[in-house]
Amino acid sequence: MVILPSLFWFALGVTARCISSSSSLVQLFIDFDGTIVTSDAYTTLATAAYASLPSNSSVLPWDEIEQIYEQRADAAAAALPQPSSLASAIAYANDASLRDVEVWSFNWVKGMGLFETVEANELVKYARNQTLRRGWCSFARTAQKKGVHINVVSLNWSPSWVRLVLQESSACPDVASRISTYSPEILPRGALPISALNHNVSLFSGGDKSTLIASLLNKVPKAKKQEVVFISDGDADLQPLWNSPTNVGIAAGYEKSAARAFKEYGVNIWEARAGWKGFTGEKANAVYGFEDWADIASLLWSWDNTLQSVSRE
Repeated sequence: MVILPSLFWFALGVTARCISSSSSLVQLFIDFDGTIVTSDAYTTLATAAYASLPSNSSVLPWDEIEQIYEQRADAAAAALPQPSSLASAIAYANDASLRDVEVWSFNWVKGMGLFETVEANELVKYARNQTLRRGWCSFARTAQKKGVHINVVSLNWSPSWVRLVLQESSACPDVASRISTYSPEILPRGALPISALNHNVSLFSGGDKSTLIASLLNKVPKAKKQEVVFISDGDADLQPLWNSPTNVGIAAGYEKSAARAFKEYGVNIWEARAGWKGFTGEKANAVYGFEDWADIASLLWSWDNTLQSVSRE
C-alpha cells in the first residue's frame, strides 16, 4: 500500500541525520535498476516470490500481470501529447495519470498476495544471480572512505530487496550495510532482515525522487549543505538528472533511455572519464555520461578534493 505521510517523514528524518554527519561535500543519490544493477532485478524479485507460492495458489501469472499493467499504462500514455522538447519530456514522465498507473499496479499486486509467502532462502538465491555494473565495489568503497553517503533511490518495489542484491551479488557486501535505500516496500515485514537504512517511501516517478531529495536536504543545516550528484539510466528520471536540487546529473549507459532522450533534445553528454567540466543542467546544457563506475571515480573524486580544499580556505 502507499505509505502514510507520517511514516514518509519519519524515514526522511532518519536519513537526514546520515546526510548531516557525512564528512564529504558531495551527496550521492543513485538509481538501482539499470544503473547499479544491469540485470532485471525488478522481475527477479517477482520470480523469487513465485518460487515460494503454494501449488494451489490462484495468483495470476507474471506475464498476465504485465499485460494488464501495460494496457493501463498504454491507455494513459495515449491520452497525453507526445513530448517535443526536454521540458515537455520531463512533464510527460511526471504526469499524474502515468504515476497513478504505477501506484495502482503496486497496490494491485500487493493486494493479490504474490509476496505474502515469499521465503528468504529464495530471495537470497535469486539475489545472488544479479549482475552489477562494472566497477561498483571499487567506486562504492572509495566513496564511503571519503565520507560520501550513498543513497539508492529506486522505483523498484522493495528497499530490503535492493539491499539484499547489493549484499549477495557483489564482492563488497560490507558496503551495502552503510547505504540508505528508498523505495516502496512490497515484501511483508520479517521477510528479510530489518535495517534502519531501509526506507519504505512512495517513489513512483522521477519527480517523486526530486521531492525526496529536496526534503532530505532541507533538514541539513545550511553550514553543512552538500552538492547533489544524481545518477540514473532511465528517462523516467529526467527531472532529477536535469533539475534542482541536483547539481551534477550523470546518465548511466550512453545507449540507455536517459542518454538517448538528452541527445534527442540537443543536450551535450560529457564523458565522465574525461574528468570535471562543471555543473550540469540547463545553464550548461549538459549532463555527464558513463559506462563503468571507474569513469565516475575519475569525475567525482578530483572534484570532491577541490571542494574540500576550497571549504578549508
